[in-house]
Amino acid sequence: MKLIELSCDQPSFKTLHFNPEGLTLIVGDGSKNDSSEGSSNGVGKTLSLGLIHLCLGAQTNPKLAAAVPDWMFRLDFSISGKTHVIERSGNGKIVFRDGKKSNVTELRRWLNAKGPFNLEKEIPGLTFRSLFPRFARLKQSDCNEPIITSSEKDYDGLIRSSFLLGVDTSLALSKRQSKLDLDSINTSEKNWKNDKILHEVFRAGSKPKVRAEWLERELGRIKADLDAFQVAEDYRQIELSAGELTQRLRENEKKQEIIRFQINGISKTLTQHPDISKDDLLGLYEGLTSIFTEDALAHFDAVEEFHNSLSANRKKRLELDKLELQREIEGLEGRRNSIADERDKLLQSLQGKRALDEYAALAQKYAVFQEELERLREFLSYSSKLQERVQKIKEKRIEEDRKASEYERTDPLEPMDKHFKEIAELMYPGLPAGIVMENNTGNNQLRYDLSVTIEGEDSDGINAARIIIFDWLIAMYGANHSMGFLWHDNRLFAHIDPLPRAKWFRYLFSALPGTGKQYIASLNTENYAAMCRHLTENEQEQLESSIRLVLRGDKPTNKLLGVQFGS
Repeated sequence: MKLIELSCDQPSFKTLHFNPEGLTLIVGDGSKNDSSEGSSNGVGKTLSLGLIHLCLGAQTNPKLAAAVPDWMFRLDFSISGKTHVIERSGNGKIVFRDGKKSNVTELRRWLNAKGPFNLEKEIPGLTFRSLFPRFARLKQSDCNEPIITSSEKDYDGLIRSSFLLGVDTSLALSKRQSKLDLDSINTSEKNWKNDKILHEVFRAGSKPKVRAEWLERELGRIKADLDAFQVAEDYRQIELSAGELTQRLRENEKKQEIIRFQINGISKTLTQHPDISKDDLLGLYEGLTSIFTEDALAHFDAVEEFHNSLSANRKKRLELDKLELQREIEGLEGRRNSIADERDKLLQSLQGKRALDEYAALAQKYAVFQEELERLREFLSYSSKLQERVQKIKEKRIEEDRKASEYERTDPLEPMDKHFKEIAELMYPGLPAGIVMENNTGNNQLRYDLSVTIEGEDSDGINAARIIIFDWLIAMYGANHSMGFLWHDNRLFAHIDPLPRAKWFRYLFSALPGTGKQYIASLNTENYAAMCRHLTENEQEQLESSIRLVLRGDKPTNKLLGVQFGS
């Protein structure tokens, strides 16, 4: 895939013609914020790259869509020698491919099928749009690491970079799938534990297997109890009647106790004797003869006779009362025996029988335990199968760890590593550098640890250099693509010192001829001028002859769009 021309249907736009081979240089000045994406402060260096992305199916730039929604941008390019044209509006809504109206979804599908990447194996995560940024880093976040571009996770960066480096991806794909399977199994077990029944088991701290065994025994006991259950449908009514009879018995017994207390009191009264005997009374009266006259004491015998008659009558009355109470208590005892017999017959009728609601409660308990046991059996069976899967996955992982170690020892990146070191040595002599691939045996999705390093890469300039060199290696010596161009924006050159930057372009002058590939770069005037001081006169002439577009910030007409864009 090679670029031919970037143009627009508006005459103010600065058409960009690409050199068919070698260096194409875009030079601009007046950009006060080179970290922007060429939208509000730049003259259009980065915006030109953004328009390439737009025409090749990228998401729409909101600022561009707001500023020039109806402008139609056009990209002429070739794939395998065949020319194609894509036109797309500034707001991204209107798309034409080779003169036919299309849409972004269809365009991306066509680029996947007919584009420069070998996507026949349909490896998950590999599309034209996911791979293209490694040949044209647009966003600032694309320019932080060689392996990972904007919004990529570690695995995505690894699999895409490995694919373009020609590293075998089968083991990487397999390890990721194994990790996803293990995570899925873990999630399934957690979901099971959230089951209402199982949740209570786990919450109580019980082991499912132990609980299941207890339930089996308990269900057997309850089943036997249900089988032997004799139901008395009027059990509760009989039970209530027996209770009423028992209450009557207690009331009857209370009355008997009261009467017995009364009889006991009468018996004590009948056995009591007067405190003063007859002789004592006679002695008392004799002592009184000195005070009272004989006439006053003459009636003592009459008094004694009256007193005796009163005592005899009282005793007779008490005896009659006692007899009456005894007859009453005998009647109560008869009634008590009758009530007791009736109650005992009722209770006897319930012998060995139970109430219907007790049977229902027991049956309900059996059903609840049965449901719990079935859920536990399902879980234990499923858990057993999951553990078998886990074991097989772990065994497979061990085998693949071994295979990955064997593959690592073949040093598949040795040619890339050699080229990387050579170029790094040209730009930064004496600094250790290299590309290293190591087997990752950790419990994660990454099959390999892939590192692209130049000592001192914490420096912004050296970090940018390792990205530039890495992209170059993929473009020139990589696999699974037919990309014929590589684009590096000014933001990657801005932090590189003038001398290493000059060495890089000197290398390009020697490496590009005869490759048939394009290298497109944008530089601001300061970086361009500072670099030229380290180039020979001939190299400066080559650099000058490669310039295809000069953009200036002195007035809107000299910018890429030819109008004021953004603030």
